Amino acid sequence: MSDSRTQTITALGATGRVAMGTARFLFLALGAGVFLAILLVGWWLSGFVPTISHGTPAFTWAPEQLAITRSTSVTATSPFRGREQGLQFGGPGTEGPFAAMILAERSDSAVPFTLTTPVFWQFAPLRVLAPRVGGPHYTMTTRFGRFTGRDVYYRESDGRTRTCIIFRNGFETSEFALGGYYCAAGVQSADAAPLACMIDKLQIVPGKNPSPAVAYLAERAGNAPQCANTTFYQPGTRQVVRDRNGGVVRMRGDTNDAFPLWAR
Repeated sequence: MSDSRTQTITALGATGRVAMGTARFLFLALGAGVFLAILLVGWWLSGFVPTISHGTPAFTWAPEQLAITRSTSVTATSPFRGREQGLQFGGPGTEGPFAAMILAERSDSAVPFTLTTPVFWQFAPLRVLAPRVGGPHYTMTTRFGRFTGRDVYYRESDGRTRTCIIFRNGFETSEFALGGYYCAAGVQSADAAPLACMIDKLQIVPGKNPSPAVAYLAERAGNAPQCANTTFYQPGTRQVVRDRNGGVVRMRGDTNDAFPLWAR
C-alpha cells in the first residue's frame, strides 16, 4: 500500500472520529437543552399549583347544622394568585351534611378579583362530583353584606341525588372573595334561608396583624345578623322533584349549565 493511500485513509479516519465526536457533543447538548427547557416549564407551571398546608384560618365557623361534622382547615398559597384559607366539613358518600367556607385573598401580582372570578381551589371536593346547576339565583343578606347563591345537585354512587347551594360574596371587592358551599344531609334539600343564617355564624379572628380583607370582614362582623329579614327568592320559582321514596330527583327550572355558574 502506497504512502499516499495510507495517509488518505488515516485522514479519513481522523475526520470520521471528529465528526462522530461533534455529533455526540451536539446530541448531548441538545438533550441537555431539552431537559433544561422541561425544568424551566415545570418551574413556571409550578407557580400555578398551590402549596397546601393546614394552618389555622383567620376565622371560625360553627353553625348548628354542622355541629357534629368534623372540620379540617386547609390553606392553599400561590405567588401568582394569592392565598386561600378554608374550613372543610365532612364530604360526599355519607348521610351527613358537608360544607366549606373559604376566604381567598389575591397577591400583589394577581389580577383583581371579580364577583365571578377566581373559582375557589377548595371547591375541588364538590367539583369532582360533576354537579349540575339548577334553580334560581339566590340573594342572601348577612352581617357581612350580600351573597349570591345557586342550587347544584349531584348523584351519589348509590344513585341518590343530593342538593347543595354554592355561594359567594355579592358585594364588590377586587382584593378578596368569600364563599363556599353547603350540601344538605341525606335526601333533604339545601335551602337558602337557613344558609344565610349559617353565614352569619362566621366569626373573624383577626390576630395582631390582620390582612386588609380580614380587617374589612372583622369590622362588618360587629353588625347585627340580617338573615331573618332577607327575601331569598320568589315563592314557586323552584320546585324540588322527588321520587316515591322521598329522594331528590332534580330541580324544576334546571338550566343544565355546568358547575360552577355565578349570578352576574
